[in-house]
Amino acid sequence: MKKLVYTLMLLVGFATVSFAQEANEIVVTEGSEELVNSKRDGEYTFVLNGKTEGDISGAAAHYTHYFKVVFEESKQTVKLEMIENDARARAVIMRFLVASGVRHADVDGKIIPINEFMTNHLQ
Repeated sequence: MKKLVYTLMLLVGFATVSFAQEANEIVVTEGSEELVNSKRDGEYTFVLNGKTEGDISGAAAHYTHYFKVVFEESKQTVKLEMIENDARARAVIMRFLVASGVRHADVDGKIIPINEFMTNHLQ
């Protein structure tokens, strides 16, 4: 009986750890309606949980020709201001997100792969 209890505790522990890691891989958006406005205005706001100033500034350093990045670590909020608001520059947003460790996007409470996010909301 003890082995069964310990085995279940171990499995729950692994499941918890793997879920916690996955949460760091999800960018939270302000929703599909706001993404349409952002696409028009060239200003995006995302929430990247579990990131530090070093994580974001390191990833953003490669994309300074495309957008300006402001990261508020206390709120885990990233604000992007496009230098040129065109399809190519918006595609670079996806490269920035991937460089920041993002693999999925939360749009209106639905988790989608980052490639689908780019195709449906950035292009």
